[in-house]
Amino acid sequence: RKRTTCSKEGCVSLAIRGGVCVRHGGKKKTCSVDGCANLSKKGGVCTRHGAKLKICSVDGCTKHARKGGVCMRHGLKVKTKTCSVDGCTNGVIKEGVCMRHGAKRKTCSVD
Repeated sequence: RKRTTCSKEGCVSLAIRGGVCVRHGGKKKTCSVDGCANLSKKGGVCTRHGAKLKICSVDGCTKHARKGGVCMRHGLKVKTKTCSVDGCTNGVIKEGVCMRHGAKRKTCSVD
């Protein structure tokens, strides 16, 4: 599923709801039960108040299913990109390279 960007001019944030981002008025749907602030999952309610999540289709497994009806343990393939440097099998952090080959992580700006 392709995510759309905010429809306000000059904004590049992802749209949440109604074509706008949180900064411009888009809100995530919360559970419809009075006093509950959890995000709704299915049917307007959270899992605590009745939203049913799919269970892994492998016999005896009680974990929550992801894409394809199976959990992570039973075959869900997670696509991860590897470093673009020849022979390196580390995961990409930023700009196609791993930490060892030059990717810099953001550090806290509060002193």
